[in-house]
Amino acid sequence: MNRYLPKLIALIIFWSVVITSCKKSDPAPLGAQVNAVFLAGDAGKSKSWKLRELSQQVGSGAVSTLTLPGCFADNLYTFSNNAAQDYAATEGTSKCYNSDAIESGTWAFTLDGLQLDVQVDNTQTPNGLFSPEPTYQIDTVQHAIYPYNFGYTPYPAFVQKIDANNLVLQITYTAGTTIYKYTLTFTPA
Repeated sequence: MNRYLPKLIALIIFWSVVITSCKKSDPAPLGAQVNAVFLAGDAGKSKSWKLRELSQQVGSGAVSTLTLPGCFADNLYTFSNNAAQDYAATEGTSKCYNSDAIESGTWAFTLDGLQLDVQVDNTQTPNGLFSPEPTYQIDTVQHAIYPYNFGYTPYPAFVQKIDANNLVLQITYTAGTTIYKYTLTFTPA
């Protein structure tokens, strides 16, 4: 028997073990994929959220928390994890307007999952959160009456926090020289 044969067999076994143990692992999911499950549930499912807190900052002024009236605080914001990535907002039990529908459209995250873009293509009332360029009308005791828009293009919502039980978005836009910053805090419905 060839004196190199046992060494050759050992070398083949060694390299076979090394090659099979070094196979590629599955890549980590994208931030958009992870956050889509938090926002809308598993593929083919939907998840609804309620707005629990709305705060605003105008320019470099202090951040103030606005009180949501009951007809606004019980609205449902539903995101579907389907091929179209549907979004719909509906009035809760206490209605600000006669219609149940508020707004609808689609949603998408940037690949890193840090920005949520909601494209509203059907606004039924001025009570929409994601209608283009909103400003929240405030009464004299700091109640948010409703958001209204100026009809500009949609804006992004930056994800401050997202998990199974929390969704915190920050929307910033500039009107003239004034910067408006809104923080929207949601909990699952």
